Amino acid sequence: MNKRNTRAFAFGVLISVLIMGSAYFFNTDDLPADAKLDESSAKEFLIREGYIVLTEEEHASLLEPLHEDSKETAANSEEQTEKHPPESPTAYHLKIASGMTPREIAEQLEKENIVDDAAEFSNYLDEYGYSKKVQLGTFELNNQMSYKDIAKKITKS
Repeated sequence: MNKRNTRAFAFGVLISVLIMGSAYFFNTDDLPADAKLDESSAKEFLIREGYIVLTEEEHASLLEPLHEDSKETAANSEEQTEKHPPESPTAYHLKIASGMTPREIAEQLEKENIVDDAAEFSNYLDEYGYSKKVQLGTFELNNQMSYKDIAKKITKS
């Protein structure tokens, strides 16, 4: 490309930007000149579009029963917690032998109720790179441990 072609291209870009900019800034077709936006016209527009318009007092009165229900639910869950204390940790000694895959380890942990979902735990090991670092041996685990804690315990850190 020579200087003349470059200048012609730049001039074309400038003219295009000027045309688009003037069309953007001087376009007033969106609102009529005498359009006045006030509260009543905004409400009418929203109602026409299918929305429900409430005052703050009406909104608060609708929310009061919901807050009361949530308080009752919280009180009931506290009573149930008092009746059924949380489980004590269940200890399990996991023995990892040569040739065991992360999927087999996860299935064994699910069978012993250490993890809730074997597929999810196996995916966790793969996703965070723990599946290639699993060590042989016996590891003491419990059902209160997170996936991260279990993974750190059975891998070389």
